Amino acid sequence: MKTGYSKLVINPPYGFPMLGYYIPRKVKGVNDDLFVRAVAFDDGVKKAVVIALDVGQLPQAMFDKIKDLVSADTGVERDGIFINCSHTHTGPVIGKDLGTSSESTPEYEAFLVNTARDAAVYAFQDLNESEFSVAKTQAKGVSFVRRYRMKDGSVATNPGVKNPNILHALGVPDETVRIVKIKRCGGEDIILVNFGTHPDSVGGELLSADYMGVVCKTLENALGNTKCIFLLGCQGDVNHVNVAPTPEEEAISVIDFDSVPRSYAHAEYMGRKIAGAVLSVISVTKPVKTDKISYVTTTINLPSNKENDKLEEARYIYDMFKSGRAGELPYKEMALTTAVARAKRIVMLENGPDSFPFNFSAISLGDLVFAGIGGEPFTEIGRRICENSPFKETVLCCLTNTAGGYIPNSSSYDEGGYEAGTTVIKKGGDDIMVNGMTEMLNKLYNA
Repeated sequence: MKTGYSKLVINPPYGFPMLGYYIPRKVKGVNDDLFVRAVAFDDGVKKAVVIALDVGQLPQAMFDKIKDLVSADTGVERDGIFINCSHTHTGPVIGKDLGTSSESTPEYEAFLVNTARDAAVYAFQDLNESEFSVAKTQAKGVSFVRRYRMKDGSVATNPGVKNPNILHALGVPDETVRIVKIKRCGGEDIILVNFGTHPDSVGGELLSADYMGVVCKTLENALGNTKCIFLLGCQGDVNHVNVAPTPEEEAISVIDFDSVPRSYAHAEYMGRKIAGAVLSVISVTKPVKTDKISYVTTTINLPSNKENDKLEEARYIYDMFKSGRAGELPYKEMALTTAVARAKRIVMLENGPDSFPFNFSAISLGDLVFAGIGGEPFTEIGRRICENSPFKETVLCCLTNTAGGYIPNSSSYDEGGYEAGTTVIKKGGDDIMVNGMTEMLNKLYNA
């Protein structure tokens, strides 16, 4: 198996709209550069490429444009192209941001598509014979479930640090870090890191790849002669917020507009802990057979979360928000964000489709598979898919090859909270997703 690597900067210009919240922000500088990274694979018969973009998300049309260009200029079949978004909240708006109505520009979108294509092309120009090995470890104290049962019986997302009304978290974070090490003959080594938690730790109006960028930079500096690529795992119900931090942890962040602690220093803290976990096992990875490239893509329809019986209340809340009177609503901070986002979802889906298509994709390299699902599934969904996978090593990524929002566990719809209230996917979508991915991976394994 031959592999190649490439990395290119994709920073938008000063003043460009930023994605991430329900308040408008514009780029005012750079904490750290945004990149597109590509790893190319060639077994002598087939080719494939994994592309990681430091952007919040892409419209489906842009995933398709990138695939078209990459396929035309590298000869890789479209199903062999795996595009993962980092979901950084300190990156550019691509398309239209439904939260603020901000829009990107055709010029930047063309630049982004072309640069992603260029990264793939250059990765194939860098091919070297390679040996693969893998490891799995944990990064403790980095990711936290962000949904909590409160003492009054309600459910709150991001209820605030040291909130005395918190009863307990609704779930357990997946602290697993998966590592693929590629030792190359005549070229720099490559490390792929897979971990899932919401990349929302920085805030502000300076561009940043968040903790994922710190992971890559830290590993490259520590190891030398090594390039790194980060692939985001399932993270729909987890983020960086420790509601019971130590004094030292509390001191490195500032409470933001929505009661969430954020800072670039916190992203560095997270990134270094994850990189440290990788370094603890990078010398004792185990070989994995990677002799043949195969790939598959499947489209699954997930049911639409319509609630037309609640339209009257939803229209009132959403109209108050649009008219600048959200402060008059009986909600505060994250509860206000939840109420507005839920109302917007109900209004938007009044005459919407009965289902939404999600592309599932996978690229196998023998016993190793990169599996991709759209949207932001809860961590339990990711666990179930990895447990069901027939492959010896499964690297599962969200926000891959398709657009989409939260895919909660079925139990969360009855519990409530931001994610379940705002998702366009109806209760039961988690089982459809797990079953669809399991069927697809079994098909690929047995091909």
